[in-house]
Amino acid sequence: MQLWSGTLSTFSVKIRIACAEKGIAVTILEVPWSRQTLFSKPKEFLAVSPRGEVPVLVDGDLVLYDSTVINQYLEEKYPEPALMPRDLVARARCRLLEDQADWLIITHVTTLIREVFLQSDVAARDQAALDDAKTAIATHHALLNTTLADEPYLCGTYSFADIATFVALSFARTLGARISVDHPRVAAWFARVGARPAVKTEFDAIGKAAAQA
Repeated sequence: MQLWSGTLSTFSVKIRIACAEKGIAVTILEVPWSRQTLFSKPKEFLAVSPRGEVPVLVDGDLVLYDSTVINQYLEEKYPEPALMPRDLVARARCRLLEDQADWLIITHVTTLIREVFLQSDVAARDQAALDDAKTAIATHHALLNTTLADEPYLCGTYSFADIATFVALSFARTLGARISVDHPRVAAWFARVGARPAVKTEFDAIGKAAAQA
């Protein structure tokens, strides 16, 4: 099994963590990236990626793209340890929370990446766009603080929802959208997920890659 991935690709991170949590042996095929050139896409990658985007999973003759589709495939092929709840309603909520995290990345974390990570000239940043993104992410923090209630994880047990949401909020936090003291459940959950070996190892590597980009 092969995974075309980018170290700093938020959606690739979801898959790499899921594979690590499940103990899946996967060969990582890295798509090069830098601040100057962004992704450099080799022809071998473009041959299997109709959108020209990572991640792409290749399992024999099967080629899958879109991180959520890949996660669902991995869950069905490698059901243990489970990263989806057993209950039908809880599974639906898990999918919805993962989708909300992906939407947060596409809509608001991407703004932070563009204006903070890629724009080194502070004066040239679009401050209004940054403020809007941070406000939207803070609103999401508030919703998650309610969702967590007295549960250790978003769906009771650790799941794809936690992975996707942690990825979104971790990138956002690094780029200035921090978790407020008004949302202690989110802060405690963030620390809990971040301490998992699969997650910590992944984000240690991301930190090094970001420093060198």
